[in-house]
Amino acid sequence: MAKPSSSNTILEERKGFMVSPFGDSKPALRKAYFLKPIATSMEEPELPSDSISPLSAQTLQRNYCPLKFSSMSWVHPNQDWITWVSRMQSKHQAAWKKSGIDQAILNSTYDIKKSIELIIGLSEKWCPNTNTFVFPWGEATITLEDVIILGGYSVLGSPVSCFVENREWEVIEEKMMDARMNIVRSRARKACQHAWMKKFSNGGSEIEHEAFLALWLSRTVFQNSSHTIRKQVFPIAICLARGIPIALAPAVLASIYRDLSRLKRAIVAGNNESRLELFSPVQLVQFWAWERFPILQPKPDVLNFGDPRSARWDRAKIPKIPKVENVRLTLDSAAESFLWRPYAKSLKNWSFPEFYRENEELVLADSGFDIHLESFIRCLRVSKILGLDYMENYSPHRVAMQFGMDQDLPGRVNLDKTREIAWMNYNKPTSDTKLYIPSRLSESNVTTRYLKWWEQMVLGKNKKVSGSSQQQRSAKRSKPDLQVSKGEKTSIDPDVPPGFRPKNNMNESRISAKKDKPAAVEMLAGNNQQSFGNEVIANGGEATMGAAGRATDQTGGGQENTAAGNTTSNRLSINGNAGESNGYKLDIAELENWITLLERKVAKLKAARRLGAQV
Repeated sequence: MAKPSSSNTILEERKGFMVSPFGDSKPALRKAYFLKPIATSMEEPELPSDSISPLSAQTLQRNYCPLKFSSMSWVHPNQDWITWVSRMQSKHQAAWKKSGIDQAILNSTYDIKKSIELIIGLSEKWCPNTNTFVFPWGEATITLEDVIILGGYSVLGSPVSCFVENREWEVIEEKMMDARMNIVRSRARKACQHAWMKKFSNGGSEIEHEAFLALWLSRTVFQNSSHTIRKQVFPIAICLARGIPIALAPAVLASIYRDLSRLKRAIVAGNNESRLELFSPVQLVQFWAWERFPILQPKPDVLNFGDPRSARWDRAKIPKIPKVENVRLTLDSAAESFLWRPYAKSLKNWSFPEFYRENEELVLADSGFDIHLESFIRCLRVSKILGLDYMENYSPHRVAMQFGMDQDLPGRVNLDKTREIAWMNYNKPTSDTKLYIPSRLSESNVTTRYLKWWEQMVLGKNKKVSGSSQQQRSAKRSKPDLQVSKGEKTSIDPDVPPGFRPKNNMNESRISAKKDKPAAVEMLAGNNQQSFGNEVIANGGEATMGAAGRATDQTGGGQENTAAGNTTSNRLSINGNAGESNGYKLDIAELENWITLLERKVAKLKAARRLGAQV
């Protein structure tokens, strides 16, 4: 059997020195699995530096919604739509399942409350060059896996630029075009979605199913500024009505990438007079944040068996986040609380995706991969993803830990410039002779050179990964073959407390962390793994922040755990006194802001403890 071309494979297996992404573990030599392409030197990877750099002072001072939106694709379902979905589901659910849109259609019936502050705060972290969010502690992004699970869309099937294939389909398309034209010629004077639904939702039309799908596609998947029925979706609707899968997931993700880049450019420009138009399903960005940043999520509803995962956010009350800067603070300090694989956690009445396994596996490609593994392969492969009239780069190799893989230096990619070639490369079978499936319980690591690259090339030579606690990570994937050193565990030196502006005269502040923390709700400034109960005590010209580690273990049904041990202590020199050797200057206003933030966090944590006790 011929050896597959290494350029067409998506995985690389090799032994390497691996370390925690926070640098708080000893390097260990073990077998690891990486997503390709992999850089050969620290100078090769594309740097997402524009998202690391601080935004302008004018931008940082904005509160609430700093931008004006002339259009945002955020549809709240009305009762007429919910009724039509229910009636169509009873007739056509089999076709929907076959084409892979059944859960996506059900998602359109949920009322999701919008958090502009969260969307803006995330967009500040977006890097258009890499299509990733760039935080002080690492890169992350919305991937095809997220769009499959949260959106219910398929990564398999024909491209969205499909055409009708026979005369029967042409006749159906012509009838839909005629119906659209009649609405345009009416008093509506455009292909109004409301008029379309009124025309077809009462039944009796032979093309009702296709008309329903055309409205769903125009309303929730491919929205436009006029909020009209788009004739470009008619071929897609005809295929889906016959159970023919269409790869909607890459098109949806490409539109999200495009809109996040638009939003980031508007934020950087600092022009709040211009009005933005966002047409992608932006609620998926909010779902993504709620799944991965627990402190930002509202109280989820309990799923009924068979419900899409997004049903847990139906009518959920948005947590009160009064300022965009508080979202920014939470994101920056979430090093230990960020969930790299939220869908690997057990959730009542929700089934894991078929490509999630309890134990790691190597699946041979001799007999081919089933549709579930083919979907997983699409999630892992670097590609150009296509929308109706746009293309975006998809770079999962930059966020390998989101798939349970290990992270090495991400290589540069030269992706296709034409839609035809881009689709061929997206849809081609993998050349890997075997596919590694990580255990859903595994914890990923990074290579030592990646950690060095992140600290030196991305954050800067004088910066460290910011994290307020050092979580003891367990090696759940495999035992290390060789321990490199026997020294003490290295602690992380953050530049500043979360939310403080960097200062040139700042000295490093050492943070000590307690080993083997209980799985508790220990949050401070947005970090689920940090101690709470902090207090700021004025003492002459100084203030000392001490941390007491008492928390409520939500996983234990409200049982309390006391994390007595090392505490965090920083000296704040208020009036510019020399003070301690590890001190730094801070004005009174900044100290008051910090105290206010602590009071808010403590209040939230006390409420969480009471809720846990009631459960």
